[in-house]
Amino acid sequence: MDNNLMIPNKPRKVMRNAFIITAIMIAGAVAVGNSKIDGMNGGYAIIVFLGLFALSALITALVYIPRAREFDALIQQIKPLARWTYNQKEWEAFIREDLREMMVFNKATLKYVATIALVVLAILLLIYQDILFVWIIAALILLLTIVAFITPRLRSAALKNGIHEAIIGEKAAYVGGTFQTWTKLGAHLIAVDIYTEGEIPILHIIYEFPTLQAYQQEVFRIPVPVGKMQQAEKVAEALRAQIK
Repeated sequence: MDNNLMIPNKPRKVMRNAFIITAIMIAGAVAVGNSKIDGMNGGYAIIVFLGLFALSALITALVYIPRAREFDALIQQIKPLARWTYNQKEWEAFIREDLREMMVFNKATLKYVATIALVVLAILLLIYQDILFVWIIAALILLLTIVAFITPRLRSAALKNGIHEAIIGEKAAYVGGTFQTWTKLGAHLIAVDIYTEGEIPILHIIYEFPTLQAYQQEVFRIPVPVGKMQQAEKVAEALRAQIK
């Protein structure tokens, strides 16, 4: 599978860039500490600022180390569960279907969050009777609305420029330049299905992972090309075996 080498390991690139940023931020903090900038006149603030950036970049690098290794394992394995390529028509249908699904999900999530925000707003107004809370909640809802509508379109733009190929392994998958693993950092599969009501069948790999508040659910979508439905069903069956 020599053509695997043509697929860039984006998680490794992110990891390397994060380590470089970490080193630059630490060097900057050391330089400020050894400079003539008075600590009480902004020197300490700059050092803390650079230190926080360095810590964030370091955490990002450490998180992406297992993702980079998982990517190599997926690409280099001799027999992945499936490896599919798509013609232009199939890929464009996938982009449209992916956008539609993301918009439906984001709108539902936005309505849920907005409802909770309005309930919180009502409670705050009853307790404090301060109109400032209205502007704060309105700004929050506006920001979430912008994110909900822009994020899917950014993903669609990335898919248009992505490789028309999917590689599916037991622990990770690569689709159009996007890599995802569902076995690291506490993540685990919760469902696998094939949606066939759209323009093109979509294999849904549904997993969840822990966050600071609770478990967050994500869906990784993989289009099924013409003539590969039987193989897709076998892939879904193999992945379901991981669900506990």
